[in-house]
Amino acid sequence: SLSSLAYAQRKINEIGIDNVNLIQMDILEVNLLEEKFDIILCSGVLHHMDDPSKGLKALLGVLKNNGFLKLGLYSELARQDVIKAREFITKHNIQATEENIRKFRQYVLSENIQEINTIKSFGDFYTTSTFRDLCFHAQEHRFTIHQLQETLKSNELEFLGFLLQEPVKNLYKNYFPEDKTQTKLQNWAKFEEKHPNTFRAMYQFWVSKTEN
Repeated sequence: SLSSLAYAQRKINEIGIDNVNLIQMDILEVNLLEEKFDIILCSGVLHHMDDPSKGLKALLGVLKNNGFLKLGLYSELARQDVIKAREFITKHNIQATEENIRKFRQYVLSENIQEINTIKSFGDFYTTSTFRDLCFHAQEHRFTIHQLQETLKSNELEFLGFLLQEPVKNLYKNYFPEDKTQTKLQNWAKFEEKHPNTFRAMYQFWVSKTEN
């Protein structure tokens, strides 16, 4: 949003940084910049697009061959309580007004809806804007690790690893000690089945283009 970019510009000015360009544009038109990038960070964006694959291809089109891309995508398994909440909202035709969002949140806090009570464990539950994004967003795609694997394969991308806390990495190591780099997605699929809240926020991971 322009207001977010305006805030960023103010902080840039305060700190005295002079090598940052802020641009608001459609991700599908990023090639119009006529630049190639070493590193691209795209977290929480593609899964809200009509066609996430088109967004990914647009980013890869401006990523250097030796560049790195960090992605953040929703997990199907980890967002089961969010799915239930969104289904409840749809069933009861709760519109995404600020008043309705506040009322719905209070209703959940009162523990009147046991089946979606766990939604309170999300940090995004506690502010109106983030709760709107969590449960009332107009469009949301979710992915399984198998789907991630297929997406990376079809786009000739190498998986470089998830961004996770050390306790999670250590637990994974107990299950799969032979995977020294912790980059075997088929292992992570098994791990997530055993620990479905692992990627509760998002799958956050790095990829690079496969060398031909």
